[in-house]
Amino acid sequence: MKKSMKSALKLSLLSTLLLVGCGQNEASVESNQPKEDLSIVEQKNAQEWEDGRIYITEHNYISYQNNNGKPKYYVYKAKEWPREDLSNESSYDLPRVVFRWDNGGRDSSPKDDYYERKDKVWSIKTDGTDLRLVADEFDGQIRLMRISPNNRYLALAYTNEQGMFKVIKDLKTGEYIELGKSRGYPEFLWAEDSSYLYFTDQWKDWKYTLSSNKVEKTDAVYNENSVIYNGRRYVTSELGVGVYKEETGEKLYSIVPDDKSEINIRKFLKKSISPTGRYVWAQTSERRYLIDTYKKSFQSEVIDKSVPGNLEMLHILGYEAKYARSGGGAQIFQFKMDDDKKIGSEDKWLQIGSGHSATDASIYNSFANDGNFFRIEVKNGK
Repeated sequence: MKKSMKSALKLSLLSTLLLVGCGQNEASVESNQPKEDLSIVEQKNAQEWEDGRIYITEHNYISYQNNNGKPKYYVYKAKEWPREDLSNESSYDLPRVVFRWDNGGRDSSPKDDYYERKDKVWSIKTDGTDLRLVADEFDGQIRLMRISPNNRYLALAYTNEQGMFKVIKDLKTGEYIELGKSRGYPEFLWAEDSSYLYFTDQWKDWKYTLSSNKVEKTDAVYNENSVIYNGRRYVTSELGVGVYKEETGEKLYSIVPDDKSEINIRKFLKKSISPTGRYVWAQTSERRYLIDTYKKSFQSEVIDKSVPGNLEMLHILGYEAKYARSGGGAQIFQFKMDDDKKIGSEDKWLQIGSGHSATDASIYNSFANDGNFFRIEVKNGK
């Protein structure tokens, strides 16, 4: 980072704390305050750090990476960090990714500081800025997370010695709704208008309606790689994609790649679905697929571990598959797809600097910025 930019960020830290923390450029004016009147954060940022760190709060800082200018986050006191704020419009000008992260480092957090080392839910913009703490009130290992299409509700499954809890957190009020706590593989699927949620508990499928607080059994076919859009439910199975009419549950059609291999070889081991259900990515032990559910067609490639694939690591698909990214939250591989829906260019960066791991990412606020993962610069008024 250039010295002038670093100085500007330091000087504007108190008045524009969150924006600076998210990597935004803000003008600043030199303070005439004597050094002894500076806050702890200002005092820390008055020092020259070897790694160029910039403190956002007393114990947390970011360090901009020289090769790409991306912020790398070091959070050792999570309660100091900015939280998800639905009223902050600037947080939602790009698609966002929600992920799990146990932010406390082994060496930096005391052994008895369990809070810092436990799983929490975080979110961030797809360009690597605006890190937010979403949920930390639970105690357990995260198994699945899905944020509703209107961005207000977090569906969360986590396990501890008492069972696997399925809950909804209202990100506006902070309230939690407990749906169930039996063990078993978790599944979530939000309604298109966020009015209800499909979930699994007691090895059965349920529908929870938010307005009535009603839970009822359902025969709906769904899983965590499903989406409801324009009245249709798109469900990725082990061998293909099924399309259903959401109102009645009627199966309209399915798309299954033409593969004559044995069924165990054809099974999808990894899969993802775009926000409208149009594109589905899947990987078997031998092949990768990108399925277009609107055109009822697909493209495929044979997995060759010696060379990068044209359809590799598309664990998170953006709107219209313009962009895609890997499924982690620590080291990011993000791709811009070309007109043929193959990887056209790649960006990669280290997003997390502290903690043990950051994983289980999924996309929300998907239609912001027309689905583009980065801001598009407007030049010459065009």
